Amino acid sequence: MQTTHLSQRDQELLFGSETAKPGDAVVHFKHGLAEYRGEENCTIGDVEQTLVSLRYRNGGKLLLPAVENEDFWLYGASAGAVNLDRLKSGDWTKRRDQMVDEVNKSADAVIAQDKERRATKARKITPSADAMKAFAESFAFDETEDQLATIDAVLADMAREVPMKRLLIGDVGFGKTEVAIRAAAAAVLSGHQVVMVAPTTVLARQHFEEMQDRFKDIATDVIEVSRSTTAQDMQDLSGKVKAGHAQIIVGTHSVLTADLEFDKLALVVIDEEQKFGERQKADLETLASGAHVLTMTATPIPRSLAAAEVGLLDISVIATAPKDRLPIETEVTATDLDMMLKAIDRELARDGQCYVVCPRVAGIDRLAGKLDRMDIPFDYAIAHGQMPDDDMEASMLRFMRGEVQVLLSTSIVESGLDNTNANTMIVFDAELFGLAQLHQLRGRIGRSKLPAHMILFSDIDLGDDSEAATRLTAFAQMSELGAGFRIARKDRDIRGFGTLDGPEQSGQHSRLGIGLYRHVLKQHVARS
Repeated sequence: MQTTHLSQRDQELLFGSETAKPGDAVVHFKHGLAEYRGEENCTIGDVEQTLVSLRYRNGGKLLLPAVENEDFWLYGASAGAVNLDRLKSGDWTKRRDQMVDEVNKSADAVIAQDKERRATKARKITPSADAMKAFAESFAFDETEDQLATIDAVLADMAREVPMKRLLIGDVGFGKTEVAIRAAAAAVLSGHQVVMVAPTTVLARQHFEEMQDRFKDIATDVIEVSRSTTAQDMQDLSGKVKAGHAQIIVGTHSVLTADLEFDKLALVVIDEEQKFGERQKADLETLASGAHVLTMTATPIPRSLAAAEVGLLDISVIATAPKDRLPIETEVTATDLDMMLKAIDRELARDGQCYVVCPRVAGIDRLAGKLDRMDIPFDYAIAHGQMPDDDMEASMLRFMRGEVQVLLSTSIVESGLDNTNANTMIVFDAELFGLAQLHQLRGRIGRSKLPAHMILFSDIDLGDDSEAATRLTAFAQMSELGAGFRIARKDRDIRGFGTLDGPEQSGQHSRLGIGLYRHVLKQHVARS
């Protein structure tokens, strides 16, 4: 099987380029999990050799000629954080062979699906070059180099009779949506239909409005399908879709339960693919036989990274930041209500807006109660998932329109709120959020030319070695533009790759380590 070629830059962005350092955990194929102690120069007979030193449990030590990424691989953690193997116990070989067998079986199912996809005939999408050029000129910004390269790759995929299956990875705010819009334009201008799905009603609404705006000069009917769509409206929309009168269907996973029949569906776009289950994605990909599929994410799940690297799906990376984008200053500190109010005052002084995020609804209620008892110089709205959809959407729209200065919410805002006027975010109990969640939240700010500031409140001991403390410290240090790639790798190191063919996103194969897992998977796919 042919594997997808990744550039050296993309390889390093997605998988890192680290080599083992003393104190790192490494996995030797024959001897198992050990602590890498560096290299030692030894004279054996009359021959001077450089040997690798590995320490095992109970003081076991090996000095042997070994080459990194051929004989041993980085595990993805420090040696002190894992249980090392016992040297020559035989436990490792049995466990390794079992895990290799599991990896291979997991890959076999996905390889079979990939072969079936490649044998299916797709609709060739070949729009007029002049029409595509005119559409592209309606984009209000200058495309980055990575955006242009990705658009070209997607359009080339869609021009073939093999169904596209491409994963687009790009940091928050780096322009993934425009790639999807260009792909949708190619389909519509060729007389075909498009489905674009998002994980939340709010994000789906944002995509719906953007599609309406971008396609306003083309005879295109854009419709929205979500859980807020009434039964009567759904009946009317279904008729339009079946007749081919609705060219672009934007919605949530409700698209799957709407029992839609399509006329000429040629493209399915899945935004924030990490938010959908494997079964949901499989159902979306098979909405129409031979449909081209474009999935997008800022923080790819480990399984997607593994599948992309070995060619089980094509991949594009947008790593170029938009012009004038600035890094977001991020700090972790103890909870301090006065500090929050001062940060809000600073933002309001430049006519900006603020997000205040709590992990739980009860936290929002407590904070709102405190604010109501204070003489605060700002108005705020509340948004969380326990509110009726219409009320939640109304709160977010008030914030988007600038009618309130502060939005007090749960992590519901991590997807789909694009407000360039909001450039300060305060997060309470930040240790309760995962790395990917924090990165998605941070992506809500810093979307303009103004400096942005994120404050993470947490009362845990940041000096201990707990996973939460490690996560927060690492996140604050990953504040540079394009940090999503480093965050995805860190998340993968914590969780492992998971299974390729099932719902598990972590755990099952983590004992192999990141490097050996990739090696085993690459070898098996290459033989298939």
